[in-house]
Amino acid sequence: MDWHEFPALHTERLDLCAITRDHADWYLRHFSIPEIVVGQGFPPPKDLEAARQELEQYIAGLFEKGLGYRWGIRLKGTDDIIGSVGFHAWDKEHDKAKMGYDLRPEHWGKGLMREALERTLRFGFEEMGLNRVEISVLATNPRSIALATRAGFLKEGVMREFSKIDGAYVDEHVFSMLKREWSDRTSGRTVV
Repeated sequence: MDWHEFPALHTERLDLCAITRDHADWYLRHFSIPEIVVGQGFPPPKDLEAARQELEQYIAGLFEKGLGYRWGIRLKGTDDIIGSVGFHAWDKEHDKAKMGYDLRPEHWGKGLMREALERTLRFGFEEMGLNRVEISVLATNPRSIALATRAGFLKEGVMREFSKIDGAYVDEHVFSMLKREWSDRTSGRTVV
């Protein structure tokens, strides 16, 4: 794979683009939206400098270090990034990665995140050579649990009291998809 240029991806309604260090203001605003904060279980960045550091760690640096991809989600023909989706913790030796995603609440319920997931999964399995993709979802995020299930991920189990949010322990649900399951699903065959 060519690590010199971030790959742009496209769907019927979406353009998936690079998020760069120039997007620190966006990062601060986006990851301070209360619904996104609650859904991910991470506190918002404290200020613009903290946003720059997180952007470096979780998005821009991720690609440059060869540890994954995180795309910005835009409605086709617009410049406004309404969410993000991508792979992190890419283990090239074992052909696996973890996946994360987020979307501004005014765009929920329109099938946009599922569309973005489908396109990025295709990239992961076909271009990155992944065999396994894993998602961890807070038990307090039923919308994300439903999305993972609708997208074809299988629930593997629950990590009990895995996260601590606002002083309370919260379970996390673990979902995965294997390349053969994705291939069977996209070719119309039923996985047994």
